Amino acid sequence: MSLLVATGISFKRKQQLLLQDVQLELKAGELLGLIGPNGAGKSTLLKILAGLQKPTSGSVQFQAQALHKLSTQERSQKLAWLAQGGMIHWPLTVERLVALGRLPHLAAWQQANAKDQAAIDQAIQQNGIEQLRHRDATTLSGGERTRVLLARALAAEPTVLLADEPIAALDPGYQLQTLELLRQFAQGERACIVVLHELSLAARYCDRLYLLKSGCIVDTGSAATVLSSENLKNVYHIECEIGCTSVPWIIPSRFINDQN
Repeated sequence: MSLLVATGISFKRKQQLLLQDVQLELKAGELLGLIGPNGAGKSTLLKILAGLQKPTSGSVQFQAQALHKLSTQERSQKLAWLAQGGMIHWPLTVERLVALGRLPHLAAWQQANAKDQAAIDQAIQQNGIEQLRHRDATTLSGGERTRVLLARALAAEPTVLLADEPIAALDPGYQLQTLELLRQFAQGERACIVVLHELSLAARYCDRLYLLKSGCIVDTGSAATVLSSENLKNVYHIECEIGCTSVPWIIPSRFINDQN
C-alpha cells in the first residue's frame, strides 16, 4: 500500500532549480533512505513531502489524497517531522517537550489523558532518555537534543515519520540505536523516510534508497543496486571499498578531483 506518492516535484528558489521532476513512492512497512551529497536537494524534498514547503510544480498524495487538502491537524496527526539540527528555545523539561508531540490529538485546552501519557512514556523509554526526563531541555547536548526531539515526533504516533539527518550529532552507539528504532517503527501500516550521509548504515537499514544529485533522482532501488561503484564515483566523486560480511560496509578510499 502506498502512503506517500510524489509526482513531478520541482522546486525553484530565486530562479535556482533545487529539485527537478522528482518521482517518489513510500510504501507501508518501508524504511526509505534519501542519500546524496550536500546540496543535492534531500532536505528540500523532505520538507515538500511533509507539507512544509510548497513545490513549484508537481504534487504529493498521502494515502491517495492530495496532501495540501489535509487540514493542519490531520497532517500533524499522520506525518511527523524531525528537522535537521533541531533547536529548543524554551526552558521546558524533557518530559514536557516530548508531551508536545501529543498536541495534534488534543482539542484546545484539553488535558492529556492516560493514553497520551502512555505514548509519552513509551517514546521516552524507546529513545533511552528516561534519565533526562526532568532536565531543562535547553541544557542538553546536541546528541541528547536529537534523541529528545525524535521522542517528541514518535509520541505523536504518526503513520509516516520524516527524519532529516537524525543521527548526524550522535555517537556510533546511539546512531545504531536510533536506526534500530526507525527500523522498528517502519512496520505494518507505518513507514519512515530518513535522510542519511552514512552510506554503510543506509545500506544496512533501508529497504530502498533514492540517490539524488543536483536536484534529480539518479537512481533508486535496493542498496546493492544504488550503491554501485559507478554511482558513487558519479555522485560523490569517490572510489570505495564495498563488501558485506555480517553487515554491508562501504569505505571511501579516494576522492576523485575532476579538476585534474
